[in-house]
Amino acid sequence: MAGLPLDHIADKIKDAVGDVVVEVNEGDRVPFVRVEANAVARVARFLRDDGELAFDFLMYITAVDFPDEDKLTLVYYYFSYQNQQSLMVKADVPRQGGTARSIAHIYAAADWLEREVYDLFGVTFDGHPNLERILTPEGFEGHPLLKDFASEDYVPFPDKMPGK
Repeated sequence: MAGLPLDHIADKIKDAVGDVVVEVNEGDRVPFVRVEANAVARVARFLRDDGELAFDFLMYITAVDFPDEDKLTLVYYYFSYQNQQSLMVKADVPRQGGTARSIAHIYAAADWLEREVYDLFGVTFDGHPNLERILTPEGFEGHPLLKDFASEDYVPFPDKMPGK
């Protein structure tokens, strides 16, 4: 099954959630819809609950750091078993103080995934039931997946490997 056309999915989101779609892109491998950050939870609920779309599985949540643009892009990766189709939903938040609404009450897997993004990138998820660090030790300062993260424990890879 080829899945539903991306434009159809984007139009359904717009009709159900409002004019929150910022971009629709076929992508290199997985199509994506970029939405306003304040709409990620409404979009997630719609994608899950709409009988035709049926994006019933949240595969992951991550972020991508764009320091030159002073933003982080949240990436939500959904899958519909009914349609055998993947979809990414992206939303941009500021690098400092970035926030989005939690979707842990919509997809149980989001509980730990949001904690990971919080820990490694510093994004706060409003309404999360237990937003605490999950991978770094207690008392750790900073967010290690930000491109400008610095630590005295960090040892960069050498330009040339020894013996080569």
